Amino acid sequence: MESMIKLSALNTSLIEVRLIEGRDQACIWVNEHYFSLVTGQKLNISSSLQEGVNLLNFMIKTYSLKERILRGLFNQDWCGRFELYIDGKLRGTYNQNGGELLGSGEYTVAKIELNIDPAPPVPTQEPNTDSIKKPNTDPIKKQLLNIMNSLQNIWGMNPTHFENVGYSTPYIILENNIKINVWKNLAKVDYVFLIDPAGNCCFAGYVGWIHRKKFYRALQQIRNDYSNI
Repeated sequence: MESMIKLSALNTSLIEVRLIEGRDQACIWVNEHYFSLVTGQKLNISSSLQEGVNLLNFMIKTYSLKERILRGLFNQDWCGRFELYIDGKLRGTYNQNGGELLGSGEYTVAKIELNIDPAPPVPTQEPNTDSIKKPNTDPIKKQLLNIMNSLQNIWGMNPTHFENVGYSTPYIILENNIKINVWKNLAKVDYVFLIDPAGNCCFAGYVGWIHRKKFYRALQQIRNDYSNI
């Protein structure tokens, strides 16, 4: 009945839905995930999305006829008004209403095809310690170079700037006080930072949601590989 609405967002975006008005029961299907909605509250659905095409179905369900009579809804139309936000900005308002006599009905307010695109690469800031790039027999600098190479080779890794390192916390502490810090932003995207013994950030990167499990497995492998260097 409803035409498909097509939207797009980056895989680091925060996707939220808010119910403005719903009679009788408002819900949303996100791919295979079901959520009931509360009027006036935003619901973060980012964790239910995947890279590529996602299907969102905004719906209203009506109570049974007996329940509608008990709740004083008999002869009242069903209605639903939803808002969709991407990174805090309103991208669409969707509303429908209609008559309801027998109850126990399901009505689609809007169908949305939301395409999640990979985030564009961010220009990488040069490491603070230029000496890491120079040939050197110093074992600490060799260790930093090896770990940096391992981080860059993690599947789905995207190099990024260092400005968020202050939000991170140590996840792995290796010999010589070399640290691998992690941080998860509001969109639940995982970041990693390589910190040298002097506290300088030598590498920063992030992975998308679909690579999260492999990312943490790779960090554990790095712990195993470099703990005894």
